[in-house]
Amino acid sequence: MHHSPQTTSAQTSAQAFGAVGLSNLKKLQDKILDICIAAQRNGARDLSGREIQQRYEQHFSLAQGYAVRIEMSSVSSRVNALVSAGRLERVEVARACAVTGSNILPVRVPMTQASLVA
Repeated sequence: MHHSPQTTSAQTSAQAFGAVGLSNLKKLQDKILDICIAAQRNGARDLSGREIQQRYEQHFSLAQGYAVRIEMSSVSSRVNALVSAGRLERVEVARACAVTGSNILPVRVPMTQASLVA
């Protein structure tokens, strides 16, 4: 006799959380890309992770009316995903980060994509 595997409530909850988590990551990724696009439209050539973090917190704190914080690890992982997807590119010339003063390799929206959204 063949028994079909039963799904536990814990498995169902984990799957539901996973779907929500992926949706939130996509939204965060889109917000970070929007920050980069807006910065370039306003004259920035490129951005460091800390500059993205600072702009994100400033923009969404003003929009929400309370302090919004984002962990640097969240910014880094979403920036890396955007670079992997070709939606951002790393600049090969180091410069000082405007937030930390450290030498960094910033990211920017690729010129082909920038012209599509301009």
